[in-house]
Amino acid sequence: MTMASKSVEQQMDLLKEARDYLSVKPSHTLQILDSMESRESLPTALKIRWHIIRVRAAVTTNQLDLVEQSLEQLFNYDSHAYFNDRLSTVLSALGIWLRRKGHFKEADISLICALKHAQGERQRLLLTNSRALVARHLGKHKQATALYKQAEEIALALKDQSTLATINNNLGAIALDLGDYNLAELQFRLALKGYQNVAKRSGHITAGINLLFVFVLKGELINFQRLYGPVATLTEAFPNQSKKAFLAWIYAAYQVKQGTQQPKSQKADLMAAYAQLESSKVRQLVDKHLAPILGVKPQNHKLDAPRAFQSDWFRKVSQCNWQ
Repeated sequence: MTMASKSVEQQMDLLKEARDYLSVKPSHTLQILDSMESRESLPTALKIRWHIIRVRAAVTTNQLDLVEQSLEQLFNYDSHAYFNDRLSTVLSALGIWLRRKGHFKEADISLICALKHAQGERQRLLLTNSRALVARHLGKHKQATALYKQAEEIALALKDQSTLATINNNLGAIALDLGDYNLAELQFRLALKGYQNVAKRSGHITAGINLLFVFVLKGELINFQRLYGPVATLTEAFPNQSKKAFLAWIYAAYQVKQGTQQPKSQKADLMAAYAQLESSKVRQLVDKHLAPILGVKPQNHKLDAPRAFQSDWFRKVSQCNWQ
């Protein structure tokens, strides 16, 4: 039976199922959405909902092309009541996408507009956290830390363990930027524990990889050995190539520190993985810390210079005049 012959109620059930998998298995969310054939025949509100769920799943799995495709479609409906009711969610995803593409100024503009239209403390929390990430990418560590502290206060009031774990992870990243490996380890451990407590697999992978990175830098190889197996298993099963690429570099550095002879193909493999790293910030960390261990010539990758983002629909975001 094709989607066109199914009732609206059945399509709503599929969308609900897709949404329910967002936090536990976003790859399955995307599979459910892709299985919905002839989705152009959906009522407008359900089309918008389909794209919003797709954007959220694609952000988690770092499939930026999918994010861009759905964002462009969503802004075709920016005067629709369903879009306006979920404006903050759309702008949040837009801010994340812009940050990952290196458009930091526009990312912050989007997030500030999203905060203006935030519905409740939970959205304010997520958006404040996202603004802090943008500040960190711009090297504004004091501003980023202050924003994380604001977010932490909200998360504590809401007893939101998942977001508290995210804040710990991001504070660990700032400590790493500043060369405070002990503080970074403490924050990443807190993040890992928090993500495990709420069974958030994507966060478990992120914090676990970050902790493995610190263990390599500190030479804590026994701690590395204990953690690597579970994190590697989760990472391999998760559809995020950038995480796999970062872990490949970290593991190769661990092997060197162990005295393991490396295969001749390793440098080529590492450079292929380098191209898949998530952001200029991660590439800079690899160049600074891992390339010298591995005897690989650093790319001396500089942080992406802020680039202007231009789009007809983004002017509406800049004006932020939604009612």
